[in-house]
Amino acid sequence: MKVILTTDVAKLGKSGELKDVTDGYARNFLIPQKLAVPAAGGAYRAWQHDIASREEKRHRERGEAEIAATRISSTTLTMGVKVGEGGKLYGSITAQDIADALGRRGIGVDKHKVDLYQPLKSLGTYKVAVKVYAGMTSEVTIIVEPKG
Repeated sequence: MKVILTTDVAKLGKSGELKDVTDGYARNFLIPQKLAVPAAGGAYRAWQHDIASREEKRHRERGEAEIAATRISSTTLTMGVKVGEGGKLYGSITAQDIADALGRRGIGVDKHKVDLYQPLKSLGTYKVAVKVYAGMTSEVTIIVEPKG
C-alpha cells in the first residue's frame, strides 16, 4: 500500500515522502497513529502539488540568492572608526555592524550569516564571507579607516 508520511518515522522516512509499505503496517499502525495517510485520490494529487510548489519556491529563492551574492561581492564598505595611539581602534567592528552597513545599502543580511570569527580590531582592508544560501557564499570588502 502506498502512503504519504505526515511525520518523520524512524527507519521508514521523513515527513512528506511517498512510501510503499505492507497493508497491515499501514492499516494497523501508520494510519491510526496519524503518521501517514493513504496515497489515493486527492491526497496523492495534493502531495504532487506540494512537491511542485516546494521545488518552485526553492528555485526562486536560489535565483534571489544569486542576485544578492553578486551585489555583495561588488560592494565595498568603508567603516570610519575612532582610533587611538598606535592605530588601535576604540571598540571593534562586529558581524552586526557589517550586517547593518549592508542593510543600509539595501542588502538584507542576518548577522549570523556574516562569517566573522573575531571582530575587526585594527585598520586595514578585509574580505569577509557572507553566507547567502545553502552552499553559496560571497565576499564583501571592508575598509577600516580612521574617522574624521
